[in-house]
Amino acid sequence: MAWQDKLYDASFRGVAFEYFGVDDSSDKALATHQAPYANDADIYDMGNNPRSISMTAIIDGGDYEQALDSLLTALDAQGAGELVHPVFGTLDAICANYRVKHDSDIVDGCTVDMQFVQAKPERTIQHFTPEPMPAADQTADSIILNAATDELTTYQEQLSAMTTDAAIAQTRSIPEAIRSQLRAVRTTLGTNLVRVDDLLSPSAWLGSIVSDVDSIVKMLPLDYDPMSNWRRLFNRIKAIGDVFGGNDVPPLRRTGQVLPAAMMSRAVISILANEIKTPTLTPSDLTAINDEARQQIQDAIDAIRTDDTVQHDQSLPVVNTDITPIIRSLKKAAAQLQTLTDSVINSRPPLIQHTVAAPCTWRLLAHSLYSDHTRAPELARLNRGLVDASTIATGTRVMCYAR
Repeated sequence: MAWQDKLYDASFRGVAFEYFGVDDSSDKALATHQAPYANDADIYDMGNNPRSISMTAIIDGGDYEQALDSLLTALDAQGAGELVHPVFGTLDAICANYRVKHDSDIVDGCTVDMQFVQAKPERTIQHFTPEPMPAADQTADSIILNAATDELTTYQEQLSAMTTDAAIAQTRSIPEAIRSQLRAVRTTLGTNLVRVDDLLSPSAWLGSIVSDVDSIVKMLPLDYDPMSNWRRLFNRIKAIGDVFGGNDVPPLRRTGQVLPAAMMSRAVISILANEIKTPTLTPSDLTAINDEARQQIQDAIDAIRTDDTVQHDQSLPVVNTDITPIIRSLKKAAAQLQTLTDSVINSRPPLIQHTVAAPCTWRLLAHSLYSDHTRAPELARLNRGLVDASTIATGTRVMCYAR
């Protein structure tokens, strides 16, 4: 490497200076264990000590006092700064010591011997505001139901245009099947049996049953153990199962196969919206509920792929065998839930583990960690299930936010 082509202009904290002589040194961090009167020892390599950089700056000229003041201000500043090394480029370093020498050989100038120690680059963690909740017609549950709803609507329109006995019987059977299954679903969920008049409109009765999730969410107590309450809601939704599994109308069967996934997605959206306003769950809890919803979506995908949609009665409308739009909507909903969950988790500081140094309570620990005793409920939430939260023993490892 040719110096005249590759050398960098030296500077520290943005203050440039001329230099001569650069000395870099590095040594090992060694642990020596030697017995008394022994002539040898066990040496353990513990890695490298920070690199030491010695540089001599020369400052001259009629206004050298001003240039010297700027350099000394940079050297005296606290903490690590950016050092541009003539050979190795930009480094993070701390000025350990320096010495200013005025000599009669340098008129209107001086030299500054500087000793730098390379510092570990500071890791910056970016926190951001959670993504806003999508509009009601663009949430994961709406995305899941749109394709199945369109298919069922088209099938019903084709039936109404036909005058065969099989088509008329099929047209009458669909509302009856929907009415009976809506009653069964609401019984499983434990919600009021609200009458739905427009059973010929899939968007109307599907919207009615999915909105029941919102009413359940509003009634759930979230003060002590919210995660157990969320799990009970999820178990009720999973207990619904395949709503129209025994029906002979393929579009209606597909609607029933995606309905639990849509309801689970609506529940997760409600949870995330609540978490943005009032945090009640830990990052691991949020990950768990997202996994529950994505698994329900995967179950719907598997059910649709294995469903038999062979046309048995030729007097009925031709059954659509293209399941691609429904599968695509399910995958899109799963991706949206993952994105929203990640945004809520990453909007908070990272979790770290802290070892309690002395017996304390949550309030004392919050004051010690953050100088803010009002964050005690936050620590209690992050460490839910601790044996005795009133007296936290020395050595107890607790989870807390980094800041």
